[in-house]
Amino acid sequence: MKIEKIFQKVDELEREKIMEVMRELINIPTVVPPGNNYREYVNAISKYFDEIGYDLEEVIQPQELVKNVPYHLEGPRINLVATKDFNQDKFITFYGHMDVVPAAEEKDKWRFPPFEATMIKSGKLYGRGVADMKGAMVCLILALHLIKEMDLNPKYNIRVVNCTDEEIGVYPGVKYLAEEGYIKGTVWCMEGIVNPVIIAGAAGDVDIKVKTIGKSAHSGMNFMGVNALEEMIPILNELMKLKREVEQRESKDIPGFPRFGTGEQRNMSPMFNLDIIHAGEKSNILPGECELTINRRIIPDEKYEDVKKEIEEAIERGKEKSKAIDVEVEFKYEYPPLKMNVDAPDIQRLKEAIKIVQDVPEERIQTIGLSASTDMGFVSKILNTNDIIFYGVGNGGSNTHGVNETIKLRDIRTFIKEIIVYLCGDL
Repeated sequence: MKIEKIFQKVDELEREKIMEVMRELINIPTVVPPGNNYREYVNAISKYFDEIGYDLEEVIQPQELVKNVPYHLEGPRINLVATKDFNQDKFITFYGHMDVVPAAEEKDKWRFPPFEATMIKSGKLYGRGVADMKGAMVCLILALHLIKEMDLNPKYNIRVVNCTDEEIGVYPGVKYLAEEGYIKGTVWCMEGIVNPVIIAGAAGDVDIKVKTIGKSAHSGMNFMGVNALEEMIPILNELMKLKREVEQRESKDIPGFPRFGTGEQRNMSPMFNLDIIHAGEKSNILPGECELTINRRIIPDEKYEDVKKEIEEAIERGKEKSKAIDVEVEFKYEYPPLKMNVDAPDIQRLKEAIKIVQDVPEERIQTIGLSASTDMGFVSKILNTNDIIFYGVGNGGSNTHGVNETIKLRDIRTFIKEIIVYLCGDL
């Protein structure tokens, strides 16, 4: 079938048809933690694959594997695997995660209720998860339905996995599926943006909790206690020195995300953030404990063991200057870093699809690394593959994880076209 006919069929998709599927998925609040609505989501999405002849399998992670995830979780961790054999030699696995981040604390700032997908006249669509990443799964569903309707023959056998707990990491559903052999062939993670960009890498993520132990006392007799907050300061000073050193580093070969407003262009860089600090209950009581949370983003050029060691050494230097009674440190390694093979044939095929659909020349297609983290790092490590596509329906203004998360109708149509051209086109 000619490309023009594909474009025409996608452009003829009615808004209401798009919104029908979008509402069904967005309106189920699969917030994690606790992630207690996966059963409802799987029941809702299954029919869209069943209607077009995909074999369905529900894969539940054993409780003993998720019990040590350091978050409050509720309900079974159900993952949906949909597969169709098109008698091809190659396989592609489309990946989407069902969970979303919370929106409850900022409900009053949303233009529309976050768990009621809403499209305004201009074609902007609002709702928690439209960009990250239920909107991309809607696009895939519509693309696969159009492929069947147009009687096109994909050049891959197709598997679609809808997985749990990406937003908290540690032991997400796709990690279990990879371990159990469900992830096959090229992996397309639909979590990226629809701009003409090829993602070459993603950061790993580790949270570090540092707790100084002091001794509470009346603030009018502070000489009788040990102020845990004040005794955290020498440690903070050493960590800030390390931060300055860490953030000067760059990847040797992965371009970084544009630093908007600075005019600076650097290769992918690690990030080191002191994000949360808690101490004290009342102003007339010396705090007996102070807890700091650090978030460290790890580039593919780094090793986790080295990152952990230099943080431990900085804390130890601060501890030597602190009068804290004790210092406790806990590392939570949530995601490994990821490097893609941007020269892989399937990523080059995506480039061709982008060029055709968006009518852009090769030189307009950027290659960058993300400072964000993804559970594709687990997949890459378990399967020993870098043949991973990271491309979705969001855009630079989607405000992913923020208030008024949004995508655009025209980007939905663009992404659907790119999926169909990629799967079925003679590229």
